[in-house]
Amino acid sequence: MTTGGAAAIIPRPGLLGRATTHIGALLDRSGVSRAMVKGAGWSIGGTAVGAAASFIVQIVLARSLGATRYGVYSYLLAWVNVAVLLGKLEFDVASIRFVSAYEGQRQDSLLHGFLRYAIRVVGGTAMSIALIAAVAVWAIRAQLPAGMAQAIWAACALVPLSALLLFSASALQGFRRVPQAQLPSQVLRPFLFAGGVLLTGSALGVGISAGGAVALNAAATAVALGVSLVLLSRAIPARALAAVPAYDSAKWMRAVRGFMLISASQLVLSQQADVLVVGTLLSTRNAGLYSAASQLSTLIGLGATAIVFVVLPAVSDLHTRARLDELQHLVVRTVQACALVSVPVAVVLVVAGPLALHAYGSAFTAGYPVLLILSIVQVAAATMGGLSGYLLTMTGHEWQASRVVVGTALLNLALTVVLTPLLGIVGAALATLVAGFVKLGWLWWYVWRFVGVAVLPFVPAGRGRAA
Repeated sequence: MTTGGAAAIIPRPGLLGRATTHIGALLDRSGVSRAMVKGAGWSIGGTAVGAAASFIVQIVLARSLGATRYGVYSYLLAWVNVAVLLGKLEFDVASIRFVSAYEGQRQDSLLHGFLRYAIRVVGGTAMSIALIAAVAVWAIRAQLPAGMAQAIWAACALVPLSALLLFSASALQGFRRVPQAQLPSQVLRPFLFAGGVLLTGSALGVGISAGGAVALNAAATAVALGVSLVLLSRAIPARALAAVPAYDSAKWMRAVRGFMLISASQLVLSQQADVLVVGTLLSTRNAGLYSAASQLSTLIGLGATAIVFVVLPAVSDLHTRARLDELQHLVVRTVQACALVSVPVAVVLVVAGPLALHAYGSAFTAGYPVLLILSIVQVAAATMGGLSGYLLTMTGHEWQASRVVVGTALLNLALTVVLTPLLGIVGAALATLVAGFVKLGWLWWYVWRFVGVAVLPFVPAGRGRAA
């Protein structure tokens, strides 16, 4: 990076360049360090590599399994994600907060105690959930389709591995080890998984099943977890390891309860809930079609997420110092920049959507209507929705944000259950569309009411100078 500061990140001319330069100038005035911008760069790069790796894995897997078996795999993975949410108890989110605070304040006893306590709770809870599910499947194995019991048992093994991997990655992030946090989960695991699928299907000539794919995922996750734990052990300061552990479990559990509410609601709003409903009410084949279209649509928001990540420290700083005009202009420029990196991707998906879905296999082109609808949702979320939510949480209005998330999650679930049997996978996508725009409007109103800024691509009349 050159010595021009944050404003030199994207020096290209044009609207995107001017918007980024303006954001960079505000970041400089807000005291954002070069280390923070460097960390954001690592995060952006890691996210891009991880997204590319995940996309490649899904294409390889879909072409190896076919639409029906890929649907079974997607359906099982959706249940795994629900179990992981319950198993990790959001200690991964809490670890970013507590690890960074304890390490920065050199509270070594609490740091040591938190890590030990969290690993024990996450591992024990996730393992208990997996064992209960495995025993339940064993009891009804005779009533399940051939191979389904083995597939579910492989999914059960994946639950504690995934929960612990998420926690260790977040703990590394708390230590500000961004590359080490992302490498095992976002790069190593998908490449190992893809290699296993290719080796099994091509080199060994063995037809892979949905259960076999889940088992390969579990094996890749186990390797990634081992690497992540080694990196975490090296990141913990020697003084913390030598300190006598201190436990503030009441405080830690209070924190994770709040995170659990928001995360559970976000899960209901995510593609995982849609896949579960589609797979339950329609068929696992339809779940596979929906999953492929949903994965493609998420590409729209990757660039916007990276931009918002860089802007967040300035949002908090400008709000704290009551510099409302500058905050309004930062929001406007951020919306403009997010639109310029997300809308072109949406246009490409709309034009070349059938070709992109065909990469999964010819049967997946039936998911194109879903891709069109979810692309609209993703554009709205990428340009204004995501930023609106962060504006609330970064300015001390977490309760208002959680109210919106919970309310729209319940709306989305109700609409999905009603519309999916009537309209098929398009009904599930329309439910997400309606809930997404209700969420956007609700967040927008709360930001205007409680923060005092408008999340728009232009400065509202009477607010500051022209954009």
